Amino acid sequence: MKKRIAILSLVLVLMCTATLFAAGGSEAKSSGEKTKTFAIVYPIVHPFFEPVTESAEAYAKEMGYKVITRAPEGVGVNQQIEIMENLISMKVDGIAIVPTDPEALTPYINKAIDAGIPTICFESDVAESKRLAFLGTYNYNAGRHLGSVVGKELNGNGTMIIATGLPTQRSLNERIRGIQEELAENYPGVKILDIQTGQGDPNLTINVIETLIQSYPNFDVFTSIDATGGPAAVAIWKSRGWTADDHMIITFDNMEENIQGIRDGQVTSVVSQKQWLWGEMILKTLNNIIDGKTVPESTDTGTVEITSANVETYMGN
Repeated sequence: MKKRIAILSLVLVLMCTATLFAAGGSEAKSSGEKTKTFAIVYPIVHPFFEPVTESAEAYAKEMGYKVITRAPEGVGVNQQIEIMENLISMKVDGIAIVPTDPEALTPYINKAIDAGIPTICFESDVAESKRLAFLGTYNYNAGRHLGSVVGKELNGNGTMIIATGLPTQRSLNERIRGIQEELAENYPGVKILDIQTGQGDPNLTINVIETLIQSYPNFDVFTSIDATGGPAAVAIWKSRGWTADDHMIITFDNMEENIQGIRDGQVTSVVSQKQWLWGEMILKTLNNIIDGKTVPESTDTGTVEITSANVETYMGN
């Protein structure tokens, strides 16, 4: 009988303890902080940025944040300005942006900061604004990386044609400058025949590349500065029955078409950013700012060269 009473007493104690813990947990949840909402603003709608969204959403789910992603439907800077205005009026908790036009976007980055919304840049920087941090590729270094790859593949002598994207996007212009200076300093025998813009529009980019090919039929290397040109060039090479033995594609960004082009023999080399790291880094940086922690003013996530030798393993580099 005493044993039965003792067991019953123990059960009651455990039930009361469980009830107290449950009540405490419920109270903590109900009095907890509101869900933080972070916004990521892209320059265009493009598959290049999908790994950023995937990384951010996975980390947000883990941490209990909300992520909003926005991108202009076209290539005009006004749409990005409207997106920033909207996010400021929504009073989101933090913004990360790839500015399409540094001069035009600086007032709106500053406006967000002045409204108490931590704002950072990624992929393309606007250091003269009030932005609190930058993370991504140091694009001048990325340009020099690609320039050195071209120089080595051509053994220091040859010609290249270049297609670029939005002409106002600083990251792209920094890559071009990096290529030009790397070639001038270390591979003066490699000449850039022409640089034309496809405005970040895939269809226009195809036309630009076709025109470049017609204008300079004896070129050695084609390079795209943004993520639209590589896939467009691969499609053109396939339609013409070309391989890298005819004309090399040495381009930026690990787009699916570029990676398959390496496997199929159209693409010689890809210099890729590591955008699959950015989503989580963006949210961690913004949250650290909110928590009053010191964050690096600028973080270079680097580049990796992808060739047939490492095409299946490059993300581990």
